[in-house]
Amino acid sequence: MITMYKIAVSVICYDNEEEVLDFADKLSRQKDSEKIVLLVTCNKCMNVKKLINDLNEIKISSQIFEPGENLGYLHGCLYGFKEFGEEYEWAVISNTDIDFVSDSFFSKLLDNHYDSKIGCIGPDITLKVTGKQQNPFALSRPGNALMKFRKVVYANYFLYRLYYVLSDIKNKISHTETRKENEYVYGVHGSVVILRKECIDKFLEDSIQIFMYGEELYIAEKLKENQFLSYYDKNLKIIHNENQSTGKIASQRKQKWCSQSINFLVERYWK
Repeated sequence: MITMYKIAVSVICYDNEEEVLDFADKLSRQKDSEKIVLLVTCNKCMNVKKLINDLNEIKISSQIFEPGENLGYLHGCLYGFKEFGEEYEWAVISNTDIDFVSDSFFSKLLDNHYDSKIGCIGPDITLKVTGKQQNPFALSRPGNALMKFRKVVYANYFLYRLYYVLSDIKNKISHTETRKENEYVYGVHGSVVILRKECIDKFLEDSIQIFMYGEELYIAEKLKENQFLSYYDKNLKIIHNENQSTGKIASQRKQKWCSQSINFLVERYWK
């Protein structure tokens, strides 16, 4: 018998097998968990066979894929959907360092009959350490001048470091107002992105030159290109622990990836 899943959740394993297993356990405790399949792309795993066996002990359907190289975040998650190849209604691209505030996160998603023009949903995401809200990622589209400024900044390691030090200071002293209403937005935060399968299919047809960072802008632009809208839903609540495996990466590598992403985005969408 072929199982028709309603939701496919795609994540990356990069030397964080225990976190992936913990995430799978959280999925198993969700209502409607039988309608969910977890897709794990192993960008870097110490023991894939053990991970498969451990996942099989958890009451959640799962599949593991080995691309044989590090595909990054968005590419890796899309690889999972491509290799899965089965039908589903909603796709979730997610970090594994998150908590669901309630066990009805996915039930609410399935019960809410969103307008067909909504291709992407951003949940209410709160940073555990600071309490700051990560969604909406952007209410409006960045202008050409800002994007070209970022392109210059990201191309130079010193400017990149200075820019992010100043941004970090600004974020620490600024107060982020909690969003009170559901609303249409330009872009949603990349830690948890909910997409219709039709949107994933459009992404899989594309050649994306983004290894890491800039996913939010690419997703927003690709949705707009295909007449889909992004939507912030305050009723879908996430706690983001922000204990990401990207924290192990040296800053110069981050700068290089940011520069590659911004160059691709500006060339395609902000000429």
